Amino acid sequence: MKLVNVIINNYKGIQNETLIKFREFCCIVGKNDVGKSTILKALDAFLNDHAPSFEDKNIYNDSTIIEIELQFDCCDTETIIDESIPVTFAEEELINADGKLCLKKVWDVGQKTIKPKIYILRKTYETDDFALLSESSLMSLCKKYGIETQKGNGSDFNNKEKRSKLRSFYSQNSYKYNYLYEELPTTGQTRMKKILEGIKDIIPTFEYFKADSSLSDSDTSVQKYFKDKAFKLLKEEIDTDNIELNVRGEIEKSLKLITDKINSVLSAEEQISAKVDFDWSKLISTSFKCSKEEGNIPLNSRGDGFRRITMMSYFEMLAEEKNKDKEMIFGFEEPETFLHPEIQTLLYNKLMAMAENGYQIIITTHAPNIVAETNVENLVFVQKHNSQYIISQERDINIQEIVTELGIKSDNAIFSVYDQVKCLFFVEGPDDVSAMKHIALSYKNEGKIEKTFEEIGVVLVCIGGCDSIKHWTTLNIIRQLNKPYFILLDSDKKSEDEASTNLQKLTEIGYTLNDCQVTRKREIENYIPSSYFSSLANPIENIDYSDWDDVKEICKHHEESMRLGGKKVCEKHFSNLSYSQLRSTLCPTGNDQNDEFLEIYNKIKNKIN
Repeated sequence: MKLVNVIINNYKGIQNETLIKFREFCCIVGKNDVGKSTILKALDAFLNDHAPSFEDKNIYNDSTIIEIELQFDCCDTETIIDESIPVTFAEEELINADGKLCLKKVWDVGQKTIKPKIYILRKTYETDDFALLSESSLMSLCKKYGIETQKGNGSDFNNKEKRSKLRSFYSQNSYKYNYLYEELPTTGQTRMKKILEGIKDIIPTFEYFKADSSLSDSDTSVQKYFKDKAFKLLKEEIDTDNIELNVRGEIEKSLKLITDKINSVLSAEEQISAKVDFDWSKLISTSFKCSKEEGNIPLNSRGDGFRRITMMSYFEMLAEEKNKDKEMIFGFEEPETFLHPEIQTLLYNKLMAMAENGYQIIITTHAPNIVAETNVENLVFVQKHNSQYIISQERDINIQEIVTELGIKSDNAIFSVYDQVKCLFFVEGPDDVSAMKHIALSYKNEGKIEKTFEEIGVVLVCIGGCDSIKHWTTLNIIRQLNKPYFILLDSDKKSEDEASTNLQKLTEIGYTLNDCQVTRKREIENYIPSSYFSSLANPIENIDYSDWDDVKEICKHHEESMRLGGKKVCEKHFSNLSYSQLRSTLCPTGNDQNDEFLEIYNKIKNKIN
């Protein structure tokens, strides 16, 4: 159940109804004071029941009504509404025409006591609307239309089945319908009240890290993670005779993951160990103890650097732990306010990994280095013109406008060696740099080429993914450098016949096949022959993939994921490939004219000449 749209009306800087689209990862970008955090605060108000006040209404709007609507892609998400029978919202027609679950909260902040009214958008029939009818009323309606209500064995169809039969009948007879908002009562025993209870069971939780978050181990979000884990163990897994022992052991496992990551960046005398205090009144609390101190040192008493390490380790643990339970949305307000610039990119990578593992991540930022790493499709560009709140997304985004507003500049690494190079070889990431250097050295040792890239004056530079703003910003500069250059990107193709979108984008902005190309296979990991793993001294079996499979995902979910390196399989294994193994994937025919690496190398060499 993923959040896909938020509609906000008359809240803070948003005067009129404004739609914001969301993906698994969403980066809200804009200048200071344009209202980036307004979106996160709206989610907090809705999902965490933080009622807005009169001061939260838009000053240019005369109405005292604040509205926030969340729309979810619930697909086949099931819940229990009545009769203990699992149903989906689609089956019960509690979705809009696009198949989205739409929930709206409305606050009248002009009232002395501010309580929200909650609404759901549902399909309602103009004649004999039956969604909320009791069992006896459903029986009567079915009888009216001659719909059979008894099974072959004489027992009655349940209410879910009766409603399904009525829907089919209405559809076949083209009954007219509308989509209307209906209030969900918070008291009573009506079916709408039961629908609200069913929604509460599955709606995502929202963990909100504000710009001035304490970053402490006592932080609500951190403590809640361990408390929820303990409660789950108590309810589902733990023998009551060994409750304390088992809970302590399980929680220490999670704490050890964080502790090991902290210790990996601390000196020997600063090494810490995790401590769990068991208290039935509080269930559990967690803290960290430094090995050079006798007593516990509260995290909020340690320096900012140590607290950053701890929170980064917490996020890294979540990035490695699949989100299997209730959906979670994380909101981060300007993470650059509590991180040094050099580790902002590290945080970005961890948050992206969390998104890949099922968490939904939303950040606000005006930091160029974070925005530059983000794909355009994940950006929400917020601007204010004459007090008007303006949202730009997807095709409406003007990349150059973001570049100008935030001052995004091309990677300085490109120019630090500029005067000394004969040609710039741009690739996507560090793995591509290492792979190309290893291939060149292997081919030189076999006499296929005379010199490596470095020896002919070629510098390999990471340029980032094809959709990152930094990538396009850098590309706009490349052609003005008056230096030879060559660009190599992953094809990202999922089949041999599929066209490479990366090559299409390069062509669209004016690059020719003499200036650039994409890999013949999906990405660099596909050039590791699967037979390599079975040839190891301690073989890794049962791993196979084609030229178009996602090798990183396969390695991540393999039973030998640790030895494979998971998604870092290239970093761990590519430099170990022999020339014959490289040649088998770069030139399966054995004919130098068909060798992919030699084709790239010769294009670059010809540019220098």
